[in-house]
Amino acid sequence: MGRRKRGEGKLGVVVGEFPSTSETFILREMVELERKGFDVVPLALRAPQDGEPHADSVSLGKRTVHRPAPFSGACLLGQIAAMVRYPVGYASALVFVLRHSLSSPRNLRELFGALASAGCLAVRIPRRKRLAHVHAQFGSYPATVGLLLTEVLGVTFSMSVHARDVFTNESILMSTKLSEAEFTTVCTRAGLERLQRQHRILAGDDLHLIHHGINATLYMPSQEPTFRPPVVLSVGRLVEKKGFDLLLRAAALARANGADFRLEIVGDGPLREDLERLTVGLALQRIVTFHGRMTQEELLPIYRRAHAFALASIVTEDGDRDGIPNVLIEALALGIPAIGAATGGIPELIEHEVTGLLAKPGDVQDLAEQLERIIYDEELRAGMREAGRAKVVHEFDISNTVDQLAMLLRDYVKPADRQEQRGAEG
Repeated sequence: MGRRKRGEGKLGVVVGEFPSTSETFILREMVELERKGFDVVPLALRAPQDGEPHADSVSLGKRTVHRPAPFSGACLLGQIAAMVRYPVGYASALVFVLRHSLSSPRNLRELFGALASAGCLAVRIPRRKRLAHVHAQFGSYPATVGLLLTEVLGVTFSMSVHARDVFTNESILMSTKLSEAEFTTVCTRAGLERLQRQHRILAGDDLHLIHHGINATLYMPSQEPTFRPPVVLSVGRLVEKKGFDLLLRAAALARANGADFRLEIVGDGPLREDLERLTVGLALQRIVTFHGRMTQEELLPIYRRAHAFALASIVTEDGDRDGIPNVLIEALALGIPAIGAATGGIPELIEHEVTGLLAKPGDVQDLAEQLERIIYDEELRAGMREAGRAKVVHEFDISNTVDQLAMLLRDYVKPADRQEQRGAEG
């Protein structure tokens, strides 16, 4: 692709949906980058679908540039405007799309859709928000859009990859994206090692392991709840890879063994009706509560009444799996003893019987046994509460993790002095 120049300007971040009640790690990262002086412009491929946004997203949400629907009238007009405003860059991006569509016809639809998205975003970014660098969140479609957008604008490009975009086949042209990116970050060692195996020549010094983090000071532990029966909490999108059906079956087995507890599930998704029917079929409706989608502010009181946390993640048939779920990091920071499945990046956070308990992925019997242990073994819970919190503080503090990303970005984007910037805006 064409040569891209480095210069002063803002940091554009290509995301799928923004603001969003899920993928809070992206929001936290952008907020922390702003605290470190970067002027972030979210570039969203779709507007929020439903649900109240997290409080931290309000300011960024007002500055978000949203792409119109692909191939809509507004998007087609955007292409014409992009051709006029960026004739050389748009022509170069079009040549790239044509070349890769001819060599891999199955990618044609995504490439032309991404070019349309890039053109629309390029002309919708106000001139006063001129970008110096574009960073894409996920190596799949957002990175395809981000790569073409940088070609149109003539700026530098980087990306962060996570789980599904690494372990399934949904990310097209990954080798090209890795070679074109100034750097790529991966949020788990498991993902990093997979990319290194698959792209040995390309995966060199420009590939970096950077875990997601949280502000641990906002997740301070409290005393373990004393009321009975104890509450086991699980949080996540109600999709296959989260394994909520296995968790319900394990809960039924633990109940049959005499364990007395309540199970509270926070989250929404396409499997909700199926999971609610399974709850009735397992005769668990008196002890299981589905809370639906919640913001971080709404979720915190639910965390506070949890005695334990459980997430029964699995690897799906297409290879999709969890990285290191942020809800597990949050639970450990709050001193909530947690069970996770030994899959994806979860063992990078949870060391069995030290910072938490690991269950065999897909093994209902083992998961039920771990549930019983975490409910009844007070000494084990006490040790995990302390060690889990320490693990988060030392390895998953967002100020430190985003420092690593900021060091990489500073080669391509100059952070502003926030105090001077506020004065200029005033």
